[in-house]
Amino acid sequence: PPRARARTPAPRAAAMALRLAALRRFASKPVPLGASGGQAQAMKDSVNKLGESVKGFSFSAFFEEKHFWKAANVGPFFLLLFFTPTLYRSLKDAYWTRQLRKLNTEEVISDRYEWLRLNMLKDEVEEQLLKQVPAGGVQPLELGPSLPP
Repeated sequence: PPRARARTPAPRAAAMALRLAALRRFASKPVPLGASGGQAQAMKDSVNKLGESVKGFSFSAFFEEKHFWKAANVGPFFLLLFFTPTLYRSLKDAYWTRQLRKLNTEEVISDRYEWLRLNMLKDEVEEQLLKQVPAGGVQPLELGPSLPP
């Protein structure tokens, strides 16, 4: 009689169960309709606050000397100023790498067409030479007798 095997969950099923457990773990708690969730409301407020600060930004007020040195958050400005050469160089390198890769591809294709053109010319020359071969073929050139006298 066949032996009874203990059933173990397939690896796919185990992985799916772990995925669902992780999803359930990191999912937010359900909020009843009409009630506002704490995390969702905090996120909406922060996004609205960010939008208001961007709309209310004035370059002339930010770079006014007294405000700039005493009240303004100048960290991002000086970080941008400090890293501008590096950012510029990186963007320039990325641009030229892409352009030269494109040029390299075009050169490879061009070289292949040139190789094809030269080989086609060579084949045409060989074809014309083969038409000029005598009926018996080209006889080997003998400089002397094959056997001694």
